[in-house]
Amino acid sequence: MYLDPDRIPAKPTPATTTDIVLVYWSLLAIAGTLGYIDGSGADSAGSEKQYLFSAWNRVVPWLVFFHDEFIMCRANYRPIDRMVVIKIVTSLLFQVSVVGGNHGGTTGVPVTPILYRPIAELWLLALKTKDDDVVCLSVRSGAHITSFRGFGSFLVAKCIRNESFVTILLEVSGGIDTVTSAALKYVKNIRLMAKDPDIASNTFKLNLLVPMFSSCVGIIATTSMHSAAMREAYILQRSIKVIFSAFRVLQSLPPGGGSMVQALASSFPYLVFLLKHADDPVSAFHQALRAHAFETMVQIGPSGQLEVEQEVEADPSTFFTTKS
Repeated sequence: MYLDPDRIPAKPTPATTTDIVLVYWSLLAIAGTLGYIDGSGADSAGSEKQYLFSAWNRVVPWLVFFHDEFIMCRANYRPIDRMVVIKIVTSLLFQVSVVGGNHGGTTGVPVTPILYRPIAELWLLALKTKDDDVVCLSVRSGAHITSFRGFGSFLVAKCIRNESFVTILLEVSGGIDTVTSAALKYVKNIRLMAKDPDIASNTFKLNLLVPMFSSCVGIIATTSMHSAAMREAYILQRSIKVIFSAFRVLQSLPPGGGSMVQALASSFPYLVFLLKHADDPVSAFHQALRAHAFETMVQIGPSGQLEVEQEVEADPSTFFTTKS
């Protein structure tokens, strides 16, 4: 009853506070239940999760409302704290679309077009917000808290192959330069995270770094293939140098920092793509030399041949399915 979309107010007011707070607690209960189901490993939990997924069409309009009015601060009256709303919205989106689909081999709920704008805005907002650990994830190893930016890279990577999403991302950001700059800032942030001793001492966060890196490179590669203008904008912002500089730092992580072959499988095809299709492949090649890309790739020494002809894909759910 509380999640009935017909009860969504045009604008939050003191008169609608009770309804809004009740919906918030309902969303919190759903997030907690999804976490319990995914963490339990019990076969009987599948029907419960499918029941929750079936209610997703009622949850989505409320997530959009909470995002628009409380996260993006479009409402003058906000009865719930902004960071609290960021936590519940990002956690639910991530849990349902990425993590929530792994139990029993089922797939997560698809990201519907109505969520494209909130996801795009959250991805951009995460770079402007103090990167608090606000996203609550539950995997079979238990519940964990991770960063706002981690949420952004994984969820955008899940949407980026959709042209409608890319169009919305360009619209809300203000253009190509903002999108390409933001994508590269995410990679730079991973480089900083890899040097953080607190990250290195946290096994869960450490294991997230390479999947996050692969997702970020997947975003860059896919948007480069989507648009020649974006491809060239990345080169002008020295994307190869940024990517392989981060790659070298990841390579120095202790065991448990993730598969470097996985990181190479996202980075190397992007480099090959630029060498084949860039207006100025010499610039890309020079950046690779400056970042010691070729030496780094040789040191990884993958046992199998990398497929460089296929489009780069970033599937964040693979991390959560392979960890026990």
